[in-house]
Amino acid sequence: MTIKTALITGATGQDGALLAEFLLKLNYRIIAPTRLNPDLSNLKTLGIHSHKDLQFVTYENWHDFDITIKEFQPHEIYHLAAMSHVGQSHENPEMVFNVNTHWTINLLQAIKVHSPLSKFFFASSCEIYSSSIDRPVVEIDEKQPSNPYGISKLSAHLMVEYYRKVKGLFACNGILFNHESHLRAPSFVSKKICREVARIVKHGGAPLSLGNIEAKKDWGYAPDFIKAFHTMLQLSKPDDFILSTGVLHSVKDMVNCAFAALDYDISWQGSGLECKALNVNKDVVVAIDKRFFRPLDNRFLIGNNSKAQQHLNFSNSTSFSEWVKKMTLNELNFS
Repeated sequence: MTIKTALITGATGQDGALLAEFLLKLNYRIIAPTRLNPDLSNLKTLGIHSHKDLQFVTYENWHDFDITIKEFQPHEIYHLAAMSHVGQSHENPEMVFNVNTHWTINLLQAIKVHSPLSKFFFASSCEIYSSSIDRPVVEIDEKQPSNPYGISKLSAHLMVEYYRKVKGLFACNGILFNHESHLRAPSFVSKKICREVARIVKHGGAPLSLGNIEAKKDWGYAPDFIKAFHTMLQLSKPDDFILSTGVLHSVKDMVNCAFAALDYDISWQGSGLECKALNVNKDVVVAIDKRFFRPLDNRFLIGNNSKAQQHLNFSNSTSFSEWVKKMTLNELNFS
């Protein structure tokens, strides 16, 4: 028996597909606004693309959401759709601001006008914080983004706060640190590493080319995160929460874990642009390419998730090495 209706923007992306799968198991009816002829590959991977309680609604522009929200009066709205690649945001700051900020404002206004009892979750980002913070950040820390993606997310984040405090909506920001899964798009370094390592181990060939392998992220596992999205909207009062692991891992750590997952021995030599990884036959399997370096690769943010632990019962039940292994084994099956 269906108990609630949830609208998910970005239902075909990593987080949206995982959240849809999670909510369907809780007997939700899912409304999934998509463009014409959407890519359903993530939903197909999860086996839910034709689920009886998953309804696709085609939209042409943001204003179509006014009609959808008015028609379905969803209990919960999860706004996950975004231009989410930090590196690409440097190339097209105007588009990233239009998608990430303006769309959020339009949704909030549509909720206020047509469905004020709907509870709203916004996928905010750790990129909103100042890079000068040298300890695990908490929700109220200084927000000073250093890239167009972070700027767009902070603008939307503040509008969520405005609609909560001034307009009275139940609106929450989930301040998300990096979180990965086998559904990640190929443009993300986690997917690239796991896919290329699987190819090298299985077929050999050209080495994996990376930029700054010393870059570090607070990396978590997406299926652990999306459960907290839902819990946030079950609270008695809306609030903002950091979702993170509180642990830093480097790109090099991820490479090591991916090769180790397939019992493939490598050794590192050199430093800087001359750094490389060799296999037991002394073949180069990882090489550094300066084309993949990007601005502010030395921004090592860690999140303090104690508030989420306390109020959402949030935990990172899947370790870094576990989820890297899961992703790499998945790629091995398809390489």
